[in-house]
Amino acid sequence: MSIDYLIDSLLSPIADKISGIIFSYVMIGDVKVEFIVALLIFAALFFTIKTRFIGFWGFRHAIDLITQNFEHKDGYERKKKGEVSSFQALSATISASAGIGNIAGSAAAVSIGGPGVIFWIIIAGLFSMALKYSEVLLGLKFRQTNPDGSVSGGPMYYILNGLRAPFFKKYAPILANIYAVCCLFAMIGGWNLFQINAMTSQITEITGGTNSIFYDNGWAIGLIVAIITWFTIIGGIKSIGKFTSKVTPLMCSLYIFSAFLVCLLNIHHVPETIKLIITEAFSPKAVEGGVFACLLWGFRRAMFANEAGLGTAPIAFSAVNTNKPVAQAFISMLQPFVDTVIVSAATTFVIVVSKQYLLVNGLAGIELTSKSFGTICPFFPILLTIMVSCFVLSTILCGSD
Repeated sequence: MSIDYLIDSLLSPIADKISGIIFSYVMIGDVKVEFIVALLIFAALFFTIKTRFIGFWGFRHAIDLITQNFEHKDGYERKKKGEVSSFQALSATISASAGIGNIAGSAAAVSIGGPGVIFWIIIAGLFSMALKYSEVLLGLKFRQTNPDGSVSGGPMYYILNGLRAPFFKKYAPILANIYAVCCLFAMIGGWNLFQINAMTSQITEITGGTNSIFYDNGWAIGLIVAIITWFTIIGGIKSIGKFTSKVTPLMCSLYIFSAFLVCLLNIHHVPETIKLIITEAFSPKAVEGGVFACLLWGFRRAMFANEAGLGTAPIAFSAVNTNKPVAQAFISMLQPFVDTVIVSAATTFVIVVSKQYLLVNGLAGIELTSKSFGTICPFFPILLTIMVSCFVLSTILCGSD
């Protein structure tokens, strides 16, 4: 009996039970609608309308801010507080979400929902920008400076200090503590374990599959990543910010370039692929439930990939050394755009344009992405594995601080 089997037999029943509670659902026709997904969709739509579609008109301003092409002309200068730069915080949040959720999760969405899911993933990413703006703004507004000079923030702080109405104020400490505990377990299970499991699957696949040294020995990869993570996080948010600000741009650029190369070599399929995506978005053939089911799959994948509404980004952006919370909130909108509209859409487009999604039955993950990239070069899965490993490491680092 292997160590992998023992770990899986111990954790699987617990994970299944918790997952069943978190992803409680109702059936609308033949479509399963999870309460948490419906809540996130409602929040994204609400804040988009409330901010007058800030994700669209504020995008150019966010670019100007992150590239420092915009000069603030305040009548007074407030004291800055924080530990990392805007770019480091943005890199950290992109690293935390542009990992396996976009590479393996997007493949799973296409394998079940069909090509039309890509359209709804992009739409969901655009609407998520307003939700990201709102939660980061709250995180920065209600952050606090600790006695040692470090800065802490996030949902647990703006729940505690922001809910000031008499009815909510007495429950605010309880709700803040509940979120903190849930966030802790989410980082361990829904975040880190998912990431390392997908990374292990990919490494095992390219090193021989069932004949690989890592087959039934995935714990060894987990141990190696845990040691690397520990040596990095002992430096705190500053060391993580420095690491991700160097790794994230390189990995994202390399991944997008690889996706572009696949599309370039399949250029004769690109027009028909675009037409297929738009057609299938409104009249899907791959999933039961029609356009509503296809839309839900797109929003599920986008929300998981960019983490809008989950409260993780406000924690990272609360550490930014700034005295302009609104400016940082604008910058944070770039994270769901990069994660969802660029990286996730690139993954799914490669899968469709390479026709690899037609060769799978049922749910498929990172192996589908790997085969799609492998259509142009048999060595590409190895490069993908390197990129995936870097994505996973940066994701785990951001989720462990």
